[in-house]
Amino acid sequence: MNDPDIWLMLRFQELFAHIQSAPGADLTVNVDLPIGADTLAREVLRHAPPRPLEIERAIEQVEEAVMPARARLPATFQLQTDDARLRALAADARAGAAADAPVWLDTDAVERLFNRLVARAEGRPASQDALPVDGPSAARLVIVRELLHHWRLDGLRLVG
Repeated sequence: MNDPDIWLMLRFQELFAHIQSAPGADLTVNVDLPIGADTLAREVLRHAPPRPLEIERAIEQVEEAVMPARARLPATFQLQTDDARLRALAADARAGAAADAPVWLDTDAVERLFNRLVARAEGRPASQDALPVDGPSAARLVIVRELLHHWRLDGLRLVG
């Protein structure tokens, strides 16, 4: 993990993703990424599951939003979110943990979730994988995957 002393909170809004200092932090961070999960779902990831080309277009849009924002954040930090849709996506990762217990999703776990989304987009039947593939869930997964990759983070903590 990166510096465990600096935690930033990721919150999804309709028109943007907001990165802010976690509760009780000494450092004040407020960064809006010009990419909203709901907007991305409505304008790009329009099918459930999304089509492969829709996923590619979503990745391009997210990359354009997250790459320049990295310069406005601390050199090292950890990312967390309390997003219910991400918790639903990560249900397999919590394997018996309480529904509100913190869950750590490392980059490999996020990549495995993303690969499952791609497999569903390429035709894997829902009977073989119950991963939520609606637009808003897919958008959140794409955003988190690109944040972790381009910001060189080890993972994401899912809280409460």
